[in-house]
Amino acid sequence: MSELMLMNGLKGLGGGAGGGKVATLVRALSGQKAVYQQILALARQQSQYVATGENEALMTVLGARSRLIEQVVPLDRELQPYKGRWQEVLDGLPAADRKVVGGLLQEVQRLLGEILELDERDKESLVRQKSVVGVEIKRTVSGAALNRAYGRGGK
Repeated sequence: MSELMLMNGLKGLGGGAGGGKVATLVRALSGQKAVYQQILALARQQSQYVATGENEALMTVLGARSRLIEQVVPLDRELQPYKGRWQEVLDGLPAADRKVVGGLLQEVQRLLGEILELDERDKESLVRQKSVVGVEIKRTVSGAALNRAYGRGGK
């Protein structure tokens, strides 16, 4: 199968041995790539909202991300038979198919890695913010108790 046929889209896939597998891989990985690109854009917005404390906007972004993640589930299901053995799958493909599928796989993994990295940073930031708020609440409660104690003692 020629690289030109692969680059012209899925209509060129399906011929020859393993063509159905290649079509499935290209369709599912392309779908994941498209969804992960959208999730990454939202993850960047999420980071901005976490940093600025814009909770309502953050909740909107999280909702949008959740809906996109639901779109990944069926694509992930299609790829399930190949997970854990990607090298074997790629090695079994003709060179042109291997190049296209391998490129998509690398791009999906890169996008997912970026998303996970941003999420981890946001999680750490939220934990720090929670800790700071906890200390402020404790300080406020202690201050109120002192004020009550001194207020009573002064009467």
